Amino acid sequence: MLVNELKEIIEKCDADISMLVKDLSHNEILFNYNEEKVYPSASIIKIPIMIEALSKADNLEIPLLTKIKIKDSDKVDFSIVTEQNLTECTFLELITWMIISSDNTATNVLIDVLGIDKINDRIKSLGMKNTSLQRKMMDFQAIKEGKNNFTSLKDMLVVMEGLYRGEIINKEVSKKAIDIMKNQRDNTMLKRYIQENIVLANKTGELHNLNNDVGIFYTKRADYFIGVFVHNVRDNEQAYKIIGKLSKKVYNYFIYK
Repeated sequence: MLVNELKEIIEKCDADISMLVKDLSHNEILFNYNEEKVYPSASIIKIPIMIEALSKADNLEIPLLTKIKIKDSDKVDFSIVTEQNLTECTFLELITWMIISSDNTATNVLIDVLGIDKINDRIKSLGMKNTSLQRKMMDFQAIKEGKNNFTSLKDMLVVMEGLYRGEIINKEVSKKAIDIMKNQRDNTMLKRYIQENIVLANKTGELHNLNNDVGIFYTKRADYFIGVFVHNVRDNEQAYKIIGKLSKKVYNYFIYK
């Protein structure tokens, strides 16, 4: 029933869609559609960046309260750090802003601190076979040169389930990453049509006519992973609505089944 309902929504949409749903409590894939297809990641690439950063904090290479300098040349748009004209943040503040408000300045500073090669090494070690970081945020020149950041929903399930089960770095690091994502401020997609105050650990991503959202819902009946990528839409508002509709169907399945 759920599979048919989701397929019906997808088939009616004039868009390139990828979707994956897994019941984590019962270890069961409930729906998969283009889950291995590789898409531009947009800001969900920030999840493995966070994991590499937290690993550096865990081994005390860069303690979470370390002050990191922020130069004017680091500052880009779509950034709380830029808006406040901050000249330094703690390592933890940069990680947190990067996730909960998708802060691009924080992300770029972290890429410099961590090193793009080290982040990609971490991505490989996590078993994310179709994911790569090739450019900083807001680097449109790099995009013109053919460099972009990529992932697939299958890869995102690997990393999100690993965090959920406490298997990435260690239980403490995994829990820290999930706790940060639970404070996500962007509710325009997976939570769009859900009225209840449900717990969701997620990360969104957006580019022109492309929207991604991946997360874990914590419900009384079960915890579940859901990821939806919507590409080649008329506009981003349409993508929000598609992701919202698909997410609400899955949510209702878990709440009312």
